[in-house]
Amino acid sequence: MKLKVLFIALLMVIGARVAMGQSDPFEYKVETIEDHARVKSFKYISYDQCYADAQDEARNEGLSHRKEAELLASVPKGGVLQLELLGNEWRMANGPNWTYLITDEAGNMLFRSKGNYYSEPAPGYEVRKDVVKTKHGTYVTRQETQIPPQKDDWGRPVYIMRDQKSISVRLPDTFKVFIIDSINDNRCIYLISKGKFN
Repeated sequence: MKLKVLFIALLMVIGARVAMGQSDPFEYKVETIEDHARVKSFKYISYDQCYADAQDEARNEGLSHRKEAELLASVPKGGVLQLELLGNEWRMANGPNWTYLITDEAGNMLFRSKGNYYSEPAPGYEVRKDVVKTKHGTYVTRQETQIPPQKDDWGRPVYIMRDQKSISVRLPDTFKVFIIDSINDNRCIYLISKGKFN
């Protein structure tokens, strides 16, 4: 019975927030200024959201106060960048080829880092078996073929590398993120702003 009442109260609070147009307190608007590098997806997770997620994790796992404090202290002060990077070869998609640069609105550098290095994944293989039954017996032919990497919109093979970068410095409410592709000499620029958006 108590759970039903709690659930109904929760629905009423959520309904009131939606009706008032109140947005997520951790919401950031991401605006693409320049898009010339091969960045498939870009996501910024704020410090507040990371902290709330760490609190939920500590509560769900029933951690002691000391372990919870350690977990909360390890939350990156500037949040986290999550990206999917593309390349025709693994070295083009791999993290060391990419530089992440964060500046304030005036252009002062706040954070700079290379992407993380990941080992090239082993190629995948597809096994195809053909079974042929004859009056003399059953024959099985087995054929292994290497699976090409994923394909882009134009059908060309492409490697996709997922990278995550923790930002160790506190960031202002509005800042720019530059994602620079060193091999192809291209970049993407994102303007990130905190606040309520329609």
